[in-house]
Amino acid sequence: MSYFELKDNDVFVNTIEANPDQSFYIHSASIYLNNHQAVSGTYSDNILGVPEGHISLFEYNVNRDTNNRIHPFITKGGQKQRFKSTSVTEWNTQFGYDGEVIAGNYNLSASISRETMVSPSGKLRALRSSLNHYSFWSKSFDFDNFQSTVSMINIPSVFYGSSIKKGSVSLKIYNGGILDSEATDSGRRGELVYNNAIIGNILYDEGIILLNESTNHATINGIMYAWTDFGFGIGDGETITPSHLDISFALDFQGVSQVQNMTVLAKAPEGMLNHSNNPTYLQKSENPFVHYHTSSYEFIEKRRKVKNIVPSEQSDAEPPFDKETYISKICLYDEHRRLVGVCKLATPIRKSEAKEYLFKMKIDL
Repeated sequence: MSYFELKDNDVFVNTIEANPDQSFYIHSASIYLNNHQAVSGTYSDNILGVPEGHISLFEYNVNRDTNNRIHPFITKGGQKQRFKSTSVTEWNTQFGYDGEVIAGNYNLSASISRETMVSPSGKLRALRSSLNHYSFWSKSFDFDNFQSTVSMINIPSVFYGSSIKKGSVSLKIYNGGILDSEATDSGRRGELVYNNAIIGNILYDEGIILLNESTNHATINGIMYAWTDFGFGIGDGETITPSHLDISFALDFQGVSQVQNMTVLAKAPEGMLNHSNNPTYLQKSENPFVHYHTSSYEFIEKRRKVKNIVPSEQSDAEPPFDKETYISKICLYDEHRRLVGVCKLATPIRKSEAKEYLFKMKIDL
């Protein structure tokens, strides 16, 4: 086995930025994610076991019966281990000390949510520092602008990554399937603009949309709608009536997901890596057990010839001999020669003494 030390120019790290598209369509209190409908299964309407319009965080228990689902569990003991969803009070009072099993759930999901706040609430005051952080972009982030009815749309980070891409957010209201109004952040300053008026703001890093324009601008089936009514039906306690069936909402945006990967360059130099310890490297006709005795205490094994595997178009003539090997695997070691990674080639590369190769390996960090 040959070892080669990697130089500084042989290893470098890149950061790739991806902008995945996300689309939420809301109608009659139902959410549809990326225009996909749930696939029904044997035991539920969704084989993933999560509600419509939600993403499954683990994608375990696919099309499984409720009584046969796999789940995480902890046996209560003196080490006081518990799930994050279990509070200290619940751990102390609701489970016995005789090794009772505390079970969790793998069918966890995430989707957008809506909350309407009248007058400054505790949650809105908690966002004051974030609003001040964005205030250098626009004066509309002033906390005093959110003193009346505010509708808050929460977007979990699993949908956008590290941040929502500026200029990609679009809020649409449909009347009977026909676009009625649309607000966008085309200015890339966190302002949602409709008819040259700011109807809300976007906290890009936090995944929160605040809508504070409560002026009615559309009448559908006798019901007056404002931008603070965007997403009506998915909030707690909001009841859908037949008069609401003609209205629907759409939320589109792009995320910012940064992925780091490491690129390693491994070189197979000219005139090297042309010997193999594989028994097939030598001629089969030679007997490996025949050796020459030189004394009663030592022996010298008989020399064996290397097999000539140089390809030739002629079957009746042997081509000139050249030491050739096939490189099929590259191993990466640390400074203590401990194996840390293996790269297997889809097709072995034929290596002759006159050729050299440079292998480029990428590893996601």
